[in-house]
Amino acid sequence: MAENGQNGLRTQVSCWIAAVRTHYLVLLFFTLIVYFPRLCLSYFVFFLAQFLRLIARITGVATGRPVANRRILVITDYLPPQTHGIAIRCHAYVKEMRAKGHEVIVFSTAYEASKETSFDHPNIPAVVNPFNLKNRIGYNPGVKLAWFLGAHTWDVVHLVYPSLIGTFVLTTCAWRRIPVYCSHHVEMNIFAYKLVPIRWVASFGLKMYDILGLGPAIKWGTLNAAPTLCFARDHMGKENEAKLRRVPSGTHDIFTAVPKSDTERRDIRLAKFKVDSEDDKVILMVQRLSAEKGTERVFTALLPKEEGGQGVKGVLAIAGDGPAKEGLIAEATRLRLRVVFLGNVPHNELPQLYRSADCFVTMSLSETFGLTCLEAMMCGCPAVMPFCSVFDEIWTDKTPKEWHYNIESPEELAASIAAAQTGRKYLQDHPVRMTWRDAAEELLEQYEECIKMNKKNREMLRELVQFMDHCFRVAICSTAATWVLCRYYWPAMKRFVRGVGLETLVR
Repeated sequence: MAENGQNGLRTQVSCWIAAVRTHYLVLLFFTLIVYFPRLCLSYFVFFLAQFLRLIARITGVATGRPVANRRILVITDYLPPQTHGIAIRCHAYVKEMRAKGHEVIVFSTAYEASKETSFDHPNIPAVVNPFNLKNRIGYNPGVKLAWFLGAHTWDVVHLVYPSLIGTFVLTTCAWRRIPVYCSHHVEMNIFAYKLVPIRWVASFGLKMYDILGLGPAIKWGTLNAAPTLCFARDHMGKENEAKLRRVPSGTHDIFTAVPKSDTERRDIRLAKFKVDSEDDKVILMVQRLSAEKGTERVFTALLPKEEGGQGVKGVLAIAGDGPAKEGLIAEATRLRLRVVFLGNVPHNELPQLYRSADCFVTMSLSETFGLTCLEAMMCGCPAVMPFCSVFDEIWTDKTPKEWHYNIESPEELAASIAAAQTGRKYLQDHPVRMTWRDAAEELLEQYEECIKMNKKNREMLRELVQFMDHCFRVAICSTAATWVLCRYYWPAMKRFVRGVGLETLVR
């Protein structure tokens, strides 16, 4: 038996080694055959565009005149049809800024066809995100983005992190002295260690991200922003405080406490939550179902006290999808809990769920803002959330302390749920209101701050370009004049001298 066990262990170790070797061979092949050649091509296209701009300036074709609106380039991996918070946020920013008359060009890895315009370019070279198969990650800027960065005039570039093409964007913008607004939306440390089972692999990945992603953003980014300042300080260091800002947040106007009809609450509770009485409390969760969200922690509060739980009464409704869904369904079935899995719910159908639930709960410590908490409370649904630096910064002065709990304490979670289930009156008296329209206005103000911070660099570049422009013009005129003199004038003078007999005198 012992020998069989050792053989099994050896086989497992051999499989791990083979898998690691295969992984690195694939990575090496991809890097040498695909990544570096395409990256070099992108830089070539960028500098070709710069050379052509120089010719246009010399010939007087390029005027570079200022315009009333702003020319903004947004580069993001996250847009619809993705349904997570970053995609919703980016789409809302673009929509609101275009509504204000600004020229907003978007480069992304994918875009929902019904929302796409001629200003959208969903063709950044990308690969499937192994941790979220519905998302794609841009691994290379591509020829088209390189051309746009080199050939066009931009007032500001908004680079959305996490991003693998940040180094290219930041270096090219630094060359052209274009201000870059870097917004960071993911706590990479939590995601890496939760999703990657081998710790040293996760550590290596984080180190590479710091070198290729975070480091260039801190060095060359004009401003670095995050949904909360505490996350920005933790992510980029307090020593960079002067360049840190809070990226504005909001929700759509559809998130309101006013129901669509008098029977909406009853109809939704019966159709979606499978309850037909107000005595049955509904606890709602809206999130991606993956390891870093900690969804399974709420089950302890729902278990009967005789089984070691807290005996919270009611139905748990979970809206969302992800790799952890099957495991959560199996665990809820094993524990015989009243849990309804709603799957992915269209964004425009979420308000009626919030309005029909008795309270909203999140167990996640990986949030950089938590849009779902804001959406719930704008619909009049009290939100229960754990104590953490992000939620504390946003909600401590806006919600009762009883709605917050220690993530390690099922007792506090149960008490917070009980308090929140009777908290609708508080939100009626203290309504929460944060819209994307206001957020976009504040974001534009931060763009203006970026432009002002970069003004000295742009003026230096303008003076340098003007000097080079004059030098090129003088060089071209001098070369042309020299060629004319050598080709026509001096031979003509020699013929004239010989013709009038002055050759001896000239000698």
